[in-house]
Amino acid sequence: MLKVDKLDKVFNDHKVLDNINLDVEKGDVIAIIGPSGAGKSTFLRCLINLEQRDSGSVNIDGIELVQDDKKCVEKVQEKMGMVFQSFNLFPHMTVLKNVMIAPIRVKKADKVESEKKARELLSKVGLSDRVDYYPSKLSGGQQQRVAIARALAMNPELMLFDEPTSALDPELVGEVLKVMKDLADDGMTMVVVTHEMGFAREVANKVVFMENGKIVETGTPQELFYAPKTERTKKFLEKVI
Repeated sequence: MLKVDKLDKVFNDHKVLDNINLDVEKGDVIAIIGPSGAGKSTFLRCLINLEQRDSGSVNIDGIELVQDDKKCVEKVQEKMGMVFQSFNLFPHMTVLKNVMIAPIRVKKADKVESEKKARELLSKVGLSDRVDYYPSKLSGGQQQRVAIARALAMNPELMLFDEPTSALDPELVGEVLKVMKDLADDGMTMVVVTHEMGFAREVANKVVFMENGKIVETGTPQELFYAPKTERTKKFLEKVI
């Protein structure tokens, strides 16, 4: 579904991403772990063209991302949904309107159908009783679940999550991870930057360890967590587990 080949990204004179190669098959749940500053978030942003890569290629479902071709970028972005650390909900809109708005404005979807789909998605993330609330009346965990529903409303083939629980109080983390686990169980293809090692170990089928803009090691959760091949991966895991 997604093929990343020799992707590089430079900020000023600093190489933030260095020769990144990654294949994502349909149904994969890939967890990307590593220390702060490893380039994990920048990598996700390059996939969806929120940051432009300096070299290499990104190909999703047979479409190569041509960064300066507006129509091509839109096609690629339609295939991906992204959930950020911050929720970025529209404060002046209800939960329901927040989820409905993108399909109506971007895809010119029917308003009645969009509302029906939005209600279904909000039920899926456990918020059917909050459709008429405004974001300010929700907890952080609830707002992040709305953000997930909003991304799903565009019918993406691939979901990107950029540390979706990092801004949450500890007791709210579980409710967001449960929604993500349910999505994985339903077969959604996901690439997740996370510091939640339990999620990476239990839900992902592939784990990628990054440091200094490079992929240091890739393996199954069993391989990477219990028999890491590199000393650097081993030392990182000793500190975070």
